[in-house]
Amino acid sequence: MSLSFRKLFPPAAVAVMAIAAASPSRAGDHIDASTLVSIPQGTFGGVPYTRYEAMFDGVTSNGRPYRVPCQIIAPLHPQAGSGLLLFDWLVPSTIYTAVGQEQADARYTLTDNFLFGKGISYATVRCNPEGLGTRSPVSNPNRPWSDGLLDTSSEFILSAPDEFDIVADYVKALRTDPVALQILGEIHRTAAFAYSASGWHLRGLLRIPMGEGLFDFSLVGGTGKGFEHPSGNEIKFSNVEKQPRAGAGLEIDFQSETDMLISDAHKTRHEEPNYRVYQFAGAAHIRDIDAAEFGCPEPEKANSAEWTPFFRALFVAGDRWCDGIAPPPSLWLGAPKDPTIVRDAKGNARVRFVGGCPVNTHAFRLPEVAVGQNQYIPLDLSYDDGSVLGSFRVIAGGHVDLTGSFTNHAQYVSKVAFHALGLKAWGYLLAADADAIIQRAIDSNIGQ
Repeated sequence: MSLSFRKLFPPAAVAVMAIAAASPSRAGDHIDASTLVSIPQGTFGGVPYTRYEAMFDGVTSNGRPYRVPCQIIAPLHPQAGSGLLLFDWLVPSTIYTAVGQEQADARYTLTDNFLFGKGISYATVRCNPEGLGTRSPVSNPNRPWSDGLLDTSSEFILSAPDEFDIVADYVKALRTDPVALQILGEIHRTAAFAYSASGWHLRGLLRIPMGEGLFDFSLVGGTGKGFEHPSGNEIKFSNVEKQPRAGAGLEIDFQSETDMLISDAHKTRHEEPNYRVYQFAGAAHIRDIDAAEFGCPEPEKANSAEWTPFFRALFVAGDRWCDGIAPPPSLWLGAPKDPTIVRDAKGNARVRFVGGCPVNTHAFRLPEVAVGQNQYIPLDLSYDDGSVLGSFRVIAGGHVDLTGSFTNHAQYVSKVAFHALGLKAWGYLLAADADAIIQRAIDSNIGQ
């Protein structure tokens, strides 16, 4: 099909600012200490956190200067943290929705309680010129700089492919810049998270020399075959499926059923010493709650499969993988390079390969999908009206309510618990998320 969410948003009408009109960039990439602002972020697990924002100056490998806002969220006392730093590659697609600017998908999906409850430090930076001058109409913690605390009026990026340099420069600066060192203390491990449009860029960075030595492990979500990469004054897409470079750390890709259908994700089904991919049956690229937040039409009819708990489990798996503990077996919706999807009696996709081996089972899926609580539809082409929000609504899919087919509440809860506990045992769900799924089943009126 022609739809590709790599290009959902139109080219930005961003006029490149004259260098003379912006703050001059000094030698070296650095956080401008004179712009630093901070605010309490809350207490997590008894540890107080602080949010820091500032302007970041640098010069790309092609000699182009830039000045962009950055953000760090870390324990007030660095020694109270875990030593793990997560870089969040902001997704630009949400600029053209009700969100009004880039979204910080790591915090949006993994949640602050999970990240900061584990003592993790967090960092992000504006790197895409699409975002210049944008700001959410409401202050929202998942939308950096949306409260206006930081003056971003001096920001500029001269060329789209500078995005890759900005990310690489900023991640390096987090280990060397005097301001970052004071805020973060000693960093023992660095991770990256990127989803959807930004996922294609992180996938690309991990496959070019610039991406070596930046991250110990990366989570790449919502993509498929290939990657985007800088080329001169452009960003180009490569259709070639490659593993990440040996020096780019460990990579875990996670994909919805939607990604299977529109991004050739079946061609990513391979295992390497530094690469794993997981494909989740029933999940749509955008959930119903995302469709509502973005302002898409009829969000209540979108796909309701809540697959973000898998993100948290895979984050933990990536961290442990760095310590030599193998991640859970890969999950594929079919054989390597097989684009077909096998469905159960209720129309939901089935996992066909686990750890590279064929299986014939109803397991390895979200409990709500495995028990057939709904028919989960990954795409709804009826919303393809040529608009950005229409395209988003297409990849939010739909659902058919099948809860009326359950006539025994206890049996329903038992089936949900069976699948949730199985996923927890395999490492695809964390204990807290498995418990929450079971509790939701208990509290529901399904089967009563």
